Amino acid sequence: MYRYKKIMVCLNLDDYDENLIQYAGILSRMARSDEVHFVHVSDTFDVPDEIKKIYPELASPLEAAAEERMRHIVEKHFNGHDRSQRIYRPLEGSLLGLLISYTKQNDIDLLISGDQSGDRAANNSLSEKLARKAFCSVMVVPRQIKPLLERILVAIDFSDHSLNALDVGSAFAKAANLDHIYILNNYQVPSRYKKTGKSYEEFDDMMLENAKAKFRASLAKVDLKSIAIKPFFQNSSNIVDGIYRFAENMNADLVVVGARGRSGDIAAILLGSITEALIRRLDRPLLAVKKKGEGLNILDAITSE
Repeated sequence: MYRYKKIMVCLNLDDYDENLIQYAGILSRMARSDEVHFVHVSDTFDVPDEIKKIYPELASPLEAAAEERMRHIVEKHFNGHDRSQRIYRPLEGSLLGLLISYTKQNDIDLLISGDQSGDRAANNSLSEKLARKAFCSVMVVPRQIKPLLERILVAIDFSDHSLNALDVGSAFAKAANLDHIYILNNYQVPSRYKKTGKSYEEFDDMMLENAKAKFRASLAKVDLKSIAIKPFFQNSSNIVDGIYRFAENMNADLVVVGARGRSGDIAAILLGSITEALIRRLDRPLLAVKKKGEGLNILDAITSE
């Protein structure tokens, strides 16, 4: 868990914060994190940060109240690593832009986010944008999910991004003292298989054996940290549906996927459409793993919604 020395938690100052704080405590113990940043964004503070640094006595009473509320909730529910420094940051302004810029400015390794309102569509949209644009890995925790890390599922497609996710998933398992993790690969039979003269069943067997061969080759590139693996391969015409159903059937506590790069006009590493769809559909925690620093240009991150 060497990667996650600085964890950031987005608080909403409501009862749901309890789950996020407890997850942060678990992960800070697993990673022996140096810092855990608790951040709440409001649009009610009226004194610019630059001025408050010069005249701290001008801090808004609402800002002070927000920080006090954060401290109260965290002290009640946080059971993290003894040496993890707790940092409280009430912020004012645009929620998305401030959260993303904070990950960059404070060199955050992992951002933990959850529901910011009762509107699921709005929450999913925010989570997608955070995972797509943040400069670090992002963990999305649905509402009313109790902190638990016993069954970890890593979805892989043998790309470097997914092998990065497998490395993180095995590190989570090691830190949580688990014996094994589950690995899922969804493969598809090409729609033009008939042109080969083979039956669907024959081509399905070929694709399955090809997936297994790629999997064996991939294992040589990943340090599984002595964690046993339980690999599964399934033919799925809809990758998102395949991952979703598998995670539901095994009752996964955490689904780990890798961030995927896309080409485009902006200097960014965008989350793949599969991961974005999983954020919209899954009712269990999802960890989107990306290499640190892969995110939007800071100006794009702040100005784009």
